[in-house]
Amino acid sequence: MAQFHAMMMYTSVLGWLFLNISIYNVNKWIFVNYSYNFPIVLTTLHMLALFVTQTVIIRFTPLGLAYGEGDDRLKIQPHLKRKIFVLSVAFCISIASGNIALKYLYVSFVKMTTATTPVITVLMSHFIFNFHHNKYVYVSMAPLVMGSLLCTFGEVNFHLIGFVAAVVSTVLRSTKTILQAILLKEERIDSVRLLYHMSLPSLLILTVCSIIFEHDAFWDTSIFTNYHLWSSILLSCACSVSYNMVNFVVTYYTSAVTLQVLNNVGIVLNVVVSVLIFQNEMSLLSTCGLFFTVAGVVMYERAGEVSVFMRTRLSKSMGPDD
Repeated sequence: MAQFHAMMMYTSVLGWLFLNISIYNVNKWIFVNYSYNFPIVLTTLHMLALFVTQTVIIRFTPLGLAYGEGDDRLKIQPHLKRKIFVLSVAFCISIASGNIALKYLYVSFVKMTTATTPVITVLMSHFIFNFHHNKYVYVSMAPLVMGSLLCTFGEVNFHLIGFVAAVVSTVLRSTKTILQAILLKEERIDSVRLLYHMSLPSLLILTVCSIIFEHDAFWDTSIFTNYHLWSSILLSCACSVSYNMVNFVVTYYTSAVTLQVLNNVGIVLNVVVSVLIFQNEMSLLSTCGLFFTVAGVVMYERAGEVSVFMRTRLSKSMGPDD
């Protein structure tokens, strides 16, 4: 049993890293090699694949038995629907903006920009939700902001539209993180059903946006006859669905802390793979920015442990008689 658990742990970790790198670079490959100019349509296809997969899992697999029989498996409390809809809006626009950013920017810069998600999350939770963090969290913001500035100023292939899309994606990803935490922790909805109920409204929103903003994709016959393009799109959809599912597997067989560490490793590996595949230039300033960004993310994730350690040290130094 222990050997099986260890095997699943290593397999899920390696799978997560592979999928994390693949999803970004496959999408960029589609935009670069096939001159595919429809990032919202691509995101819609991702969401369609996710919705179909989640429906099959909940309705027709043993995992769904935990939620009841028949349609009861998909039912949630009525008051959660509005919250999930708001989360879905943030979720789908964040992913679509990320794909728009990839259309104009290389994976290396997009990943370095989205790595500043903790900054936006802390600011939003502080000023909007009036949640106060410990001082070590705020200290970790300094290298994150510094890294972001260095990456931006040092980016050789900077594009304003791509940068704005990456920032929007980062802000909405932070919003999604906060709202998702509320639903998972306070409302006690499980992650599998939450993903299903998020995917349906996201799919509808993205479909409408595709028709409005990228309707040319539905009339371009060259797209429908390009089998190499569709092979890449199907691979992209498979990576997207698998990545969302493997997130849960990694958390189950390891821990949330391990997932955070993997995110840091993923940032660096994505930058390296992007440079190797697309041969995009990285300046010394951007490289320094990457270092500061990763250091800031590590500090942010370890802020709670540092706070507990410092309080323990302080209480011991004061002694029982103090």
